[in-house]
Amino acid sequence: MKKLILVMVFVLLTALFIAFNYLLLERENRENDIKSLEFANANNTANINAQKREIESLNEENRKQRERIDQLVTEKDQLNQEKVSLNSEKENINETLQERINFINTIKQYADIKVLSEPVTKWVEALNQGKYEEAYALEFTAVPLKDRKVTLAAYSENAKNTIRKIELSEVKVDKLRGSGNGDIYLEVRLGVKLVEGANASTARFSEGENNIYVKIGYSNEDKVFIITGITNA
Repeated sequence: MKKLILVMVFVLLTALFIAFNYLLLERENRENDIKSLEFANANNTANINAQKREIESLNEENRKQRERIDQLVTEKDQLNQEKVSLNSEKENINETLQERINFINTIKQYADIKVLSEPVTKWVEALNQGKYEEAYALEFTAVPLKDRKVTLAAYSENAKNTIRKIELSEVKVDKLRGSGNGDIYLEVRLGVKLVEGANASTARFSEGENNIYVKIGYSNEDKVFIITGITNA
């Protein structure tokens, strides 16, 4: 009887020990699960906060982009208005310019050729008389010193070594040249005699008749017509 009781007590104690160990293991597993959940929750919270910050950053960037788009739309509208205004102004200027061109082209047909050709006449006379400095000044009066392609010394040397005599044969207004922009050109015929033995390759004029075209401008400062360009073609 006593043995039976001891066996039963032993079995009961063993069962209690096993149950106790199971409970301890279960408790440890639960604590580990809780820690894992807490860690996962912490990670999720961190991720959620990071995503919130990213969303807020994207929303802020989106707001700035919308403001920039609105600004660009406003600037575009302003530019379109300015473009319309400039086109209108351009049309007015073109109309005014064309009226002036038409007026000048009309004036050219009735202008006093003696008045228009006065600077050309003085220029030819200066060359013929060996007054090269005067001729240089008349030809390049409208050209700034820094833009002149030939110096006074070179100009004088070339004229002295090539031109023996030069005379004005005929001057008339070129009605076609310059008509598109209102410029005044004179068609000038010159009678030239070269210095004997002159180098033809460096001479500005050839022996005999020479045709040149002289562009005429007006000096508001001196109140006279001036030479603004000379071409052979």
